[in-house]
Amino acid sequence: MQFFTEALSDTVVATTAIDAFDLVGFDDAKVAADDAPVKGIAKNPAAIGESTAVIMVGTGRVRAKGAIAKGAKVVSAATGGVKTAGATPANAFATALTAAADGEFVSILVR
Repeated sequence: MQFFTEALSDTVVATTAIDAFDLVGFDDAKVAADDAPVKGIAKNPAAIGESTAVIMVGTGRVRAKGAIAKGAKVVSAATGGVKTAGATPANAFATALTAAADGEFVSILVR
């Protein structure tokens, strides 16, 4: 089950295909790199050139890549989803609200 709570969202025009709950970068494309800048979480799928809403502040559930502890700072993962931020992350964009094992869903607070 997916769920989200948004405090601030924005509409973007997709520059790549985006699935619901994908991380979206400031180039309005699906994030596909480790520790990349993240604009927010897509609320809906979008093909190239279509509009979709992106949660920029709020909560959502995304796939964990590697184990994530509750309260850990997270960054984007190259294969989609999020992973625990390293010692010196460049783009930690959210905090884990729940713990998750690799491949499970983790609830995150995006701020």
